[in-house]
Amino acid sequence: MTTIEELRSQARAQQDEAVRAQAPVFVRACPGAGKTRVLVERHCATEPGPRRTGRALLSFTNVAADELRERCTSHRGRSDLTAFPHYIGTFDSFLWRYLVRPFVPASPAWQHVLSWDQVPAAVVGPRRIPLSSFDFAYDHVTQHLDVDWPDADRRLHNSQLTKDDYCLQAARTRERLWQTKGYMTGLEVRIAALDHVRNPACVDLLTHRFFEIVVDEAQDCSALDLAILAHLHKAGLPLVIMADTDQGIYEWNDARPEDLDHFTRGIPEHLELAGNWRSSPTICALAATLRPPHRGTSDLPVGEHREGDLPVLLLPYGKNRKQISGMTDVTDAGEAFTAWAALDGIAPDDCLALAHSNSAVPKVRSQPAPKLPKSRDALALAWCQSVFAAADASPRARSHALAVATDFLCAYWYPNHTGTVADLLTQQEISAALMRRRAAAFLDALPPDTVTAREWRGRARDVLAGQLPGAAHASLAAPARLYVPNADLDKPMRSLIGLSDAGEGTPSSVMRSSSVHQAKGSEAEAVLLHLPRPQALLDGWEDPYTHTATSELLRVHYVAITRARRLLSLTYPYSKHDGISGLLELHEINYRVETTPPTGLW
Repeated sequence: MTTIEELRSQARAQQDEAVRAQAPVFVRACPGAGKTRVLVERHCATEPGPRRTGRALLSFTNVAADELRERCTSHRGRSDLTAFPHYIGTFDSFLWRYLVRPFVPASPAWQHVLSWDQVPAAVVGPRRIPLSSFDFAYDHVTQHLDVDWPDADRRLHNSQLTKDDYCLQAARTRERLWQTKGYMTGLEVRIAALDHVRNPACVDLLTHRFFEIVVDEAQDCSALDLAILAHLHKAGLPLVIMADTDQGIYEWNDARPEDLDHFTRGIPEHLELAGNWRSSPTICALAATLRPPHRGTSDLPVGEHREGDLPVLLLPYGKNRKQISGMTDVTDAGEAFTAWAALDGIAPDDCLALAHSNSAVPKVRSQPAPKLPKSRDALALAWCQSVFAAADASPRARSHALAVATDFLCAYWYPNHTGTVADLLTQQEISAALMRRRAAAFLDALPPDTVTAREWRGRARDVLAGQLPGAAHASLAAPARLYVPNADLDKPMRSLIGLSDAGEGTPSSVMRSSSVHQAKGSEAEAVLLHLPRPQALLDGWEDPYTHTATSELLRVHYVAITRARRLLSLTYPYSKHDGISGLLELHEINYRVETTPPTGLW
C-alpha cells in the first residue's frame, strides 16, 4: 500500500522534473499542484551574476505577477531575478513593452489603456454610447473585425438609428482613436504584436533579449495570444507553457480549451503535476467527475487535509412538496454554512461563498466562532456574548447565541437532568419566552470580550453564580470553572474567539463572497457554492459526452469546487435535491444533508 509520504515524494518529483525540464515544454497542472513553487524554483535556478539575456515570467493578472516577485525577493533572497534582464509581469504588458511599442512610429503619442472607458472621446452616436459597450472580435486568419452590441435592443428604444448604424460608427470610432490618436486596448495591442512577430527582424531582437518565456495560466490565452506564441515557438524562442485546461472559463474572451490543445500538440515534451496540495480526497474526487473520461482519475491529495476528509455538505433551502427546509432562502443557507463550518473549526474569514453570477452570490455576514465550539467552556460563552452584543449580528446568529446560553443555565440549574432542554423547560413549567429573557439577561451581564481571558473567566464565573434558578426546588450545581488553556489566559478574549480587534470597528468576521470568475486563483478552507438554477449543470454533468473539455458551464463549476481545501458545501432550491444527491451517489461521493443550522455547540 502506498503511504502518504510516498505519494508526496511522487508529487515533489513531478515538480522537480518541471523545474529542470528543458524548454519548450508544456506542463499540465491540476488545482493546488504548486505551480507558483515550480515557477519560482525554476527561476531561482538561474545563476546569479550579470547576464545579457533573461527569462520572462508572464501571467494574466497583476496579483499573480506580484506574488512571483514577492517569492523571489522575500522567500529566496533573489531580488536580482525581478530586474533587468529578466521580466515579471502580465501578458498584456509584455506584448506592449517588447512587441508593440518599440516597432510603432514615433507619432502619435501611443497609449496603452485597459479599457475604452479611460478615453473620454470613446463614445458613439447621438446617444453617446460608450465604446466599451461594443464587442469587437478579430479573426487573425482573415484579419476581419466583427462588431456586436449586446445591449442594443434596450438602448435603442425610439431611436432613428439601427443597431447596424451604431456598430458601423463604433468600428470607425475605434479605428480613429487607434490609428490617429494612438490609443490601444488589449485587442489592438495583440493585433499589432501579431503583425510584428510575423517580421523575422522583430522576433530576432526578442530572441536576443530572452532565453526563455514562461506563460502561466495559459488556458486563459485567446486565439490571438496563441497565434503570437505559435510564431515565437516557430522562431525557436524556448517556451514554457503551464495550464489546466479544465479551468478555462474565459470563452467569452475567445479563450477555448480546444485551441490550447491544438497549440500544445506542437510542443514536443509534456509533463503533468497531479499532486494536489490544497484539497481533501472528497473534493478531488468530486472535481474529477467533471473532467473528460480519459482524465477522469482523481488528483492525488497530498496536502495537510488528506486525512481529515469532510463529506460534501448539502444545504437545500425552501420547500418541495412535502419536503420543507428550515432555511427559506440562500441567505439562511449562508448563515447555516458558516455555523456548520465553525463546528469543524473553520473561522468565517476562511469561508468563501461563490456563484456563477454576481447576482446569485450569497452575500451574508457570517457568525463569529469559538475555536473550541464543541466544548462547554469560556470560549463558547464569550462567543455568545459577543454575538448577542453585536449591533449587526444576524437574527439567526443571535438565536444561536441564546440557545447556547440557555444550555449553560439549564446545566447549572438542573445538573442531574438527562433529557433535552425542551423537555426540561416543560417539566419545570418555564415558558420558552421566559427562558429567552433569562438567557438574554445572562449574556448581557457577562464581561466584554476586550479583557484578558483570565479576567473574563473570573468575572463570568461570578455572573453565572448569581443567576437564580428557574424553580425554587432546583438543586444548583457548583458554578462552572469555564476552562481556558493556561497558555491563553493572558491573551485578549476577543482574539481567542476569532474576532477582530475592537479598534477595527468590525464586531465580527465576515465571510468572503464573489463570483467564480473573480475568485479564480484564490482558495479557502470552506467554500459554499450556490446553484440557484442547477438543471443545466445537472444535465451536463450526467451526459457522458459533456465535460470540462466541451462545456464552459462545467469548467466554471470545476473552478468553484477546486477552491476548497477542507469543506465544500452546495446550496440550491429543495426542488433539485433529489437530482443533486442522486448524482453524488452515482459517483460515490460522500455527502451529508442539513436543513437547519446547528442548534448548539455541544
